[in-house]
Amino acid sequence: MKTIFLTLIWFVCFFSFSQDYENGSVDFGLGGAISVGLQEEVGFDIRFQYQSSTQKSTYIAEYNRFFIKEFENTEVYNEFGITYNVRLMHWEALSITGGVGYVGNDYRILSRAEDTSSLFFSTGNFNHAAALKFRGLYHINPIQVFVEFNLKSFGKRYDTVIFGLTYSLGV
Repeated sequence: MKTIFLTLIWFVCFFSFSQDYENGSVDFGLGGAISVGLQEEVGFDIRFQYQSSTQKSTYIAEYNRFFIKEFENTEVYNEFGITYNVRLMHWEALSITGGVGYVGNDYRILSRAEDTSSLFFSTGNFNHAAALKFRGLYHINPIQVFVEFNLKSFGKRYDTVIFGLTYSLGV
C-alpha cells in the first residue's frame, strides 16, 4: 500500500513540476475550514498559489490549523498540503477545478476508528496521505472567491470544506 501511495506522489510531482512555467500570477488567500466528518472541528486556511497565465492550471500550497472542541478540552492540530489543480469547466467568471496532491498533519490518528482508512502512513508524529481537491472559483479581478471540497485518504473524518478569498499579488 505504501508503495502505491509513494508511486502516486512521485507521478503527480513529476508531471506537475516538469512543465514549463508561463508568466502567471502568484496569489495569496485566507479562508475558513469545516470538517465534514466531525462537526466540532473548525479551522482556518492560509494559502499561496501559482496560477498559469492561461488559468488552466494552479499549484496550491496551503496551511490549515484545526480546532476540536470537546467539552472542556480544545485540541489543536496543523495540516500542510500541496496540490496541482486543472480547470475542468469555465463559464464567464465561474471556474470549476479538480486536482490531486499531498497532505500531511500532526494529529494523533487512531487507526482503529471506524471513520479512518488505512491509506496513509506515519513517520514519527507526522501523517502522510493523498488528497483530491474539487474547487469552485468566482473571479472578481484581482480577487477570487473560492469554495472547495477536499477528500483525504486519511478517511471520512478528515475530509474538509474550505471557503475564502484569494488575492492576486501580480507577481
